[in-house]
Amino acid sequence: MYVINANYGDASIAVIQWAYEQKLEDVYVVSIDTGWAAPEWQQRVNQAEELVKQCQFNVVRLHSKLTFAELVKERGSFPNKQFQWCAGFLKGLAIIEWLDKIDPACEATIILGKRRVSSRAYQNLPEYIELSERYGDRRVWHPLYLLENGEHDALIQHAGFELLGRRSLECDPCIHNMDTDFLRMQQETIEHTAKLEADMDKPMFAAERYADSIGIKNVVNYVKQQHEKNATDNIKSNKSFQDAFNMGCGDPFGCGE
Repeated sequence: MYVINANYGDASIAVIQWAYEQKLEDVYVVSIDTGWAAPEWQQRVNQAEELVKQCQFNVVRLHSKLTFAELVKERGSFPNKQFQWCAGFLKGLAIIEWLDKIDPACEATIILGKRRVSSRAYQNLPEYIELSERYGDRRVWHPLYLLENGEHDALIQHAGFELLGRRSLECDPCIHNMDTDFLRMQQETIEHTAKLEADMDKPMFAAERYADSIGIKNVVNYVKQQHEKNATDNIKSNKSFQDAFNMGCGDPFGCGE
């Protein structure tokens, strides 16, 4: 039994297509609804689930016990880069509970689409983690770990998808937002984030990172102004979004991928 933990970003689509071309059998593709996805992301999820069905794999869509907003309210704070607790609660608990029901003997192999070239932190990424604590001591497999960008992008093309070139939006905004993420956020996303900030009486993003801009609306405006002045380093950099996730809570669950 193989379980692909998919967030339906580029890496997820590539590894699903790879598994199909390798003729793997007894494959479950699992995604998790955190209740914090960008409104436009549902269309991507629907398209990806159609791909999974065409590959004759099993579609599994789980739901977090608490949505991101509910979890923030329960804990009394937003996650941040220092305290990255969100993925473990939103994704980790959901998938472990499901795995323990369907695979009580812990015989399943978890497949992730990580690659060495996608992040500086993955330079020594192994093909296998024999006993992954994050997945209940099940085996984790990174079958694409040596794949170069051209081969990776070709898999996405074979699947009939266009390359996103950015993180998936199953959680949006994310504490690891890059400036490009703020620039493409839709108004609906900004508004529901502002509402949660008002409910919490706290900003999601540290003001000192954005010239003392407090609140999502001010942060977005600040980033837009800096971009217009061509003064935002992130916009010009080749920094991979995976670099932001590495060593954080979302890394074992392929957040953004």
